[in-house]
Amino acid sequence: MRTVPSALIWEMATRDRWQMILMVCAGSALPILLYSALDYHGAIDPADPSFMIMHVMLVQINMFIFGAGVMTSLGPIKRLYSYPATTSTLVTWQLVPAMVLVGLEMLAMSLAMNALFDVQWPLLGTSLFAAVASSAVVATLWLTENTAWLPWTVGTVAAVLGLWFKSRHGPLFDQPTHYWTDMTLLDGATMVGIAIAAHAVAVYGVSRQRRGEPLPPMGIAAWIDRVLNSGELVQRKFASATDAQLWAEWQKKGWVMPGCVGFGLIMSGLGWLIFNRNLSDMIEGLCFGGGAAMPMIGMLGGLILGNSGPSDANYAMGPFLSTRPMTNQQHARILLWTAAKSVMYAWVLWAIPAVLLFVSLWLTGSFPLLTIKPGIVDWWWTFLPSALLGPWLISTCLAAVMLTGRSHFFVMSLICAFIVSLSVNILTEYTLTQEQRLLFWQAVFMTVSALAVVGTVGLFTTARRRMLIDAPAVWVSAAMCGVLLAALITWQFVGPPLPPVASVCLVGAIALIVAPVAGTPLALAWNRTR
Repeated sequence: MRTVPSALIWEMATRDRWQMILMVCAGSALPILLYSALDYHGAIDPADPSFMIMHVMLVQINMFIFGAGVMTSLGPIKRLYSYPATTSTLVTWQLVPAMVLVGLEMLAMSLAMNALFDVQWPLLGTSLFAAVASSAVVATLWLTENTAWLPWTVGTVAAVLGLWFKSRHGPLFDQPTHYWTDMTLLDGATMVGIAIAAHAVAVYGVSRQRRGEPLPPMGIAAWIDRVLNSGELVQRKFASATDAQLWAEWQKKGWVMPGCVGFGLIMSGLGWLIFNRNLSDMIEGLCFGGGAAMPMIGMLGGLILGNSGPSDANYAMGPFLSTRPMTNQQHARILLWTAAKSVMYAWVLWAIPAVLLFVSLWLTGSFPLLTIKPGIVDWWWTFLPSALLGPWLISTCLAAVMLTGRSHFFVMSLICAFIVSLSVNILTEYTLTQEQRLLFWQAVFMTVSALAVVGTVGLFTTARRRMLIDAPAVWVSAAMCGVLLAALITWQFVGPPLPPVASVCLVGAIALIVAPVAGTPLALAWNRTR
């Protein structure tokens, strides 16, 4: 490359390009699947306020997912400090291509949604907003990198941008009334101002870090550090390498899921107190919305728990960890125990305030159950176990996959699976009748569930044959499956009966709950001896 800008653009286009393609698929999967299900039942009405709410939420979710892929492609900004270029040049040719990519991806998704479902999604406003919002978030990340300011400043910037985007669709504190089809001159000037401010903040932040001048520390972070380390510093000794590794895994990874729950509770509580103050919305958001969000937190926890590599971008195990004096079975138990503690702490942090608030208001008559939607009332008690088992299933299964150290192979597999599923969905939409499509997808889900059961049995058989798990672990896993199956059968008799397809899918999910017990040591062995 003959110039610094061309080198930066080329590197961004080629760095983790498969992961960026995966993020495009992941960001488009939710709206396509959701609208496909609604279109299957003939329930799509773009003029309905609920569809406007979905549009506002899905656009921001897509921005977050694809923006994460773009950030991965950009890489850490500190690796460019030695480039023979000014800070403004480095920042410009990192921010501008990222903005263009995010804006084009949002435009492409909106065009695809309009072509597939005729949902009348606006094009210009949302695409430009996605571009400038991504630049603002990236600039904030660069400004507060490796400091305690990062989550608070990024959360504040994202919240302000989200509220402004919401205000383009109607009243700020009410349901959307229209799509953002008419972008005014003031809207354009506001987004230009956001982009200019983001560039200035990014240049300032990168310049400070390039000179080695950190931001002033947060007072609260320093206070917490003094409280936690108030005693005399004593060198900690461990009885064995297993104890040391267990402590290290928890210190590095165990706090992720509880931290996400705590941060979500604080931010949502402040948002409710400032903007809403409706008791019904608080109960539904905390008790039911929080429970539904737990699996998403499990996904983040799985990505972090499954990283045994030397850096955040490399999941292949390095020589330091691979030569630790412990077996794969011991290391797998450490990781599973860390995941269990993390899930349990996150669940308790959400469940205790949710249950106490719900029960206290219900018993005092301050909040009757009749004010909650009927579908939620019928299934309210299932949120507690599902909010516990859901993040465990997702975090441990995803961690087991990432512990193999073959992240690129699995990324390409997920991309192929998404493309195949999307193609099949479109093909069945135009070639099969409604009844045939229903039977087809029922067969697909039942087949996947059966494969999950067979695959779990195969994992346990292989791990036991290679002596990576012992007999007690097998019997405990079998007992857990038995208890969950008994609960499912009991529900079929005492509660609203589930359809056969749903029952089969739940059996597959039960198998996946215990699959990491055998899959984790196998993944570690594959990664450790690759």
